[in-house]
Amino acid sequence: MKMCRGVERHRVSMLAALLESDDVMLPARLPGGVRIVRLAPAAWMIVPRRPDGQPIALSAGVHGDETAPVELLADLLDQLVAGNLELRVPLFAVFGNIAALRAGRRFLDVDLNRLFAGASPIALETLRAVALAEAFCQFAGKHPAPLHLDLHSAIRASHFERFAIYPNAAEALPDPMQMARLGACGIQAVLIAPDRATTFSAYSTRVLGGESYTIELGRVQVLGSGAADELADVRVALEAMLARRPLPAPITVPRVFRIRLEIVKQSDAFRLNVPDDAPNFTPLEAGGLIAEDGAMRWYAEDGDHIVFPNPAVQIGLRAGLLVQAA
Repeated sequence: MKMCRGVERHRVSMLAALLESDDVMLPARLPGGVRIVRLAPAAWMIVPRRPDGQPIALSAGVHGDETAPVELLADLLDQLVAGNLELRVPLFAVFGNIAALRAGRRFLDVDLNRLFAGASPIALETLRAVALAEAFCQFAGKHPAPLHLDLHSAIRASHFERFAIYPNAAEALPDPMQMARLGACGIQAVLIAPDRATTFSAYSTRVLGGESYTIELGRVQVLGSGAADELADVRVALEAMLARRPLPAPITVPRVFRIRLEIVKQSDAFRLNVPDDAPNFTPLEAGGLIAEDGAMRWYAEDGDHIVFPNPAVQIGLRAGLLVQAA
């Protein structure tokens, strides 16, 4: 799918093209009147002749080492350009940190998924965050209130292999339609979160007014290892959403959790008293000392589970979440 400028022919796969260049060219039109507009490098607005239904945004590769979602989205775009995938809704498709993907790293300078609010450091990822935000605003300006699915893979194991983070100002439950969509993707748990986070999905809800989810799809794996094959059910569900076909029957009924407490690293003295191999959603013993940072102490309460424990984050960033079943 790498397109030379001025040449609109299917060349190689989207994935191969991404590994060659920051800027992958796609044809301006597809059979059936589908239009493709490049909004930024590796970010496109793709619109059928007669759009029908809620706009959808699909993003992958915001972290460069989370490769299975990149392979999944690349294959969906390959099938779309080849005419094998029907599109009936406006689609914003974007690959996040292409430079980190090519380097096989989570990020190069700073975590791209922490740059969508407030002041940001001078870094390659900061420029990319600005480009992605501007591109998404262009899309949402023409196709308001999109459903944004930001596809990720988790660093560590999880008691729920597939889970979603749902940022929204009211910290409300997803509606039944969205729960059905998540269930069709095999999502086992949904974590309700405030939309003030600095993530890409929180930005799209907070600024663009749509509904968004950070979707964690299993573990980080090596690019090309076939991990995307394990997401065949997710692909079927996404294809149904894009074509406005009936969703597959839900594979799971997601359990719902809420954040009780965010643990933020304050200094280099921070210590997290959780085993390095503790899976996400590990239940904690009430009263246990979970983390300490100088005079600061964080203790578990009855019903607490820990998600995203990571003492190696930069100072000022989240080192873990204490969550409870809703």
